[in-house]
Amino acid sequence: MARAVVLVLCLLFVRPGWAADPQWIGVFGRGTESADTDIVRLGYRHPLRENGSWWMPSHAQFGASVWRVPDIRGTTRRLDLNATAIWRAERAWGYYEAGFGGYLLSKTINNDENRVPSAFEFGSHIGVGFRLASKHTIGVGIQHLSNAGIKQPNGGIDLVQVQYTFAN
Repeated sequence: MARAVVLVLCLLFVRPGWAADPQWIGVFGRGTESADTDIVRLGYRHPLRENGSWWMPSHAQFGASVWRVPDIRGTTRRLDLNATAIWRAERAWGYYEAGFGGYLLSKTINNDENRVPSAFEFGSHIGVGFRLASKHTIGVGIQHLSNAGIKQPNGGIDLVQVQYTFAN
């Protein structure tokens, strides 16, 4: 937990160099409470113009995901569309990032491990990645999705993710 706090503080107060290239991402995620919950996400990140403020995101990310989720009626598929503000610090060795955004699910999730009773969810994540080549990185992260109390019960879902990024 202390390492996560240090990482968040670094993201907030260190003035990083921002990547200027658009990026394509592929993400595989697995639920922390249920090994039967998986997501595959494809996304596009567009760099935002730097204005000198540390609190401004570096990228706008737009994506779509396919979920495999256990449900009361058995394992089912869900889809989502998402838009996320990304704060990404590029370094010679790789990157670290955080993000916050909205997710629109095709259907709610209701099973023994997770309760996601609304189709609109908020998502936040932190992650770190390492450069494989000049335009290729691989990273890991954790993500939490919940509805911020819009509808009860607000159990949310936590995911561990592996992310591949290609910069144009």
